[in-house]
This record gives sequence, C-alpha cells and structure tokens, in this order.
Amino acid sequence: MLIRFASLLLLVLLLGGLQGCSLLVTKPEVVDSMPQEQPLPPELIEAYNAGLELLRDEEFAAAEKHWQELAETYDGYPGVWTNLALVQYRLEDYAKGLESLNRAIAIKQDFCPAYKILGLVQREMGQFTAAESSYQTAVQCDPADAQVRYNLGILYDLYLHDLVKALEQYQLAQSMMSEPDATLAIWIADLERRSTEQVAGEGS
Repeated sequence: MLIRFASLLLLVLLLGGLQGCSLLVTKPEVVDSMPQEQPLPPELIEAYNAGLELLRDEEFAAAEKHWQELAETYDGYPGVWTNLALVQYRLEDYAKGLESLNRAIAIKQDFCPAYKILGLVQREMGQFTAAESSYQTAVQCDPADAQVRYNLGILYDLYLHDLVKALEQYQLAQSMMSEPDATLAIWIADLERRSTEQVAGEGS
C-alpha cells in the first residue's frame, strides 16, 4: 500500500489583522486585512513573526513555549491558538492541540484554518467521524483549498476505507493545484486500479 502523508501548510492567520503565507514562502509576511480597525500592536506583530520563524525552522519545543506565552497575552486571536495547536500536533500532543483548537473556534466559530488542523488532530485521536465533519466544515469555509481535499482524501482512503470518496477528493485536490502533483497522480492511479479490482471482485 502506498503511504499517504498529510499535507500541512504553516498557518499564520490572525483574526482582525494578520494574514500571511505558508512554509513555501521565504519570509513570513504581515498584512493588515482590516485597515479600518485599530492597528495591531507592533509587539504582537513582532512576536507573531518570531513564532512563525520557530515553526519554519521546526524548533517545536521552543515554538510551543512561544505560542503558549503569546496565547496568554493575546488570548482573543484565533490564529494564535491555531498556531499553538499546530505546534502541539507536530509534537504529537493531540489532547492539548484539541483544547487549543476549541479555544480558537470559541473565539471565532467560522475560523477556517482551525478546522483544517482539527481534522488532523481528531484523526490522530481515532475520531474519524469527527475528523470528516471538521474537514467538511473546512471545505465549506474555503471550497478551493486543495490541502483540505488532499487530507480528506487520506481520511477516506486509509481510515474510512471509502475508495470512491477518496478518489474524488484526490482528483479535486489535483485539479486545484497550479501544477500537477506527481505523488498525488500516483495515488490517483493506485485508487483507480484498486476501485476497478474491487468492482471486478464484486461482480465475480
């Protein structure tokens, strides 16, 4: 069986002002997405970018301490809690990650990035039905997010064993990418083959 790995970009969204990029970006950026509101404190922007650098460098122990302190000081920003949960996910502390994500969603119920990570955390905790629901919520938030489709495909493929739905999500993820992903193409071909064999077996 081909091994599937979750796709996970670095979340840097912060309610009320900070929006940024992913691990694919050379340097984290800060953008004031709501210029009509009071400007964000410079110390928050500086601390936020420092936390992103720790995540980019995969210094997860230091990153957890940093984001925890940031969450205590600026506890009203779901992006802070979501990045803390991302670190906790990478440290395999799923229970704490779940707590952090619940805090993020309590602050802003429709905060899409939280549901992306929530699906991963719930999957690792064996909560597959809940993970499916979280991914579906993330899809509703942002239907064009290829990552969510990708990870939902993995959930259907390896954990819920629904080849039809897995293939559909992989194909959607591939169609949303600017360039075809070679690994995903292999997975799609593998599922198409397995689906054909499954149908043939049922008809014999």
